[in-house]
Amino acid sequence: MEFITKTDVGLKRNNNEDSFFAKKYNDNVSLFIVADGLGGYEGGEIASKILTIKMSRYFEEHTLDLKNDKLIVKSLIDGLNESNRQIYKMEKSSQKYSGMGTTIVLVAIIHGKIYYLSVGDSRLYFIDSNKTSITQVTEDDTYVNTLLKTNVINEEEVENHPQKHVLTNAVGVFKDVKSQVNTLNEKEGYLLLCTDGLTNMLDNDRILSILKNNKFENVADEYIKEANNNGGVDNTTVVVVKL
Repeated sequence: MEFITKTDVGLKRNNNEDSFFAKKYNDNVSLFIVADGLGGYEGGEIASKILTIKMSRYFEEHTLDLKNDKLIVKSLIDGLNESNRQIYKMEKSSQKYSGMGTTIVLVAIIHGKIYYLSVGDSRLYFIDSNKTSITQVTEDDTYVNTLLKTNVINEEEVENHPQKHVLTNAVGVFKDVKSQVNTLNEKEGYLLLCTDGLTNMLDNDRILSILKNNKFENVADEYIKEANNNGGVDNTTVVVVKL
């Protein structure tokens, strides 16, 4: 297994509110986290950093040596709940942290099994080993996605909807956070974890094309370069895993 990472402030922001964590602990266990902070400089950057630090430490202390499915799932949710409580408490502690929160997309590969969870609109994609198809694995927690699922709007109306970026769920915003751990059974292929700085600038076909037409070690750089060439209106973070 190989992985590459990259984060960039983009062309319009003064600071980077994204954070990520990527580590292969041994041949059996790896952890990848991407988070996109909310609430501006005082809050968003801090929230995403707290989340990646808290989740990775909780994983190392409670999940790293687990082999039982139910215990792994419980531990990942417990770690998310602990992170949510800490960020929520800080958000309530000072006016300068008002509105602070963060998205998360997390992948834990444990003994060949892929566990994942997400909150917000940071995404996980799976790309097959032949680089011929790309699938969005996670579901966006957004108001527009709710409208789409309930047939209030159609696919064509999503892109330019005025409330496209309104989240319905984020870590640290509410006292309790809702998420669930799911699994992928893929043994070969590629995983892409990314913030919306990428997905708002590149469509799925272009994301696939860049992976297909570049050496693996250059893919993360190319994603950032393309996002910035298309406007770079947000911070962009990518973690690409070759299974």
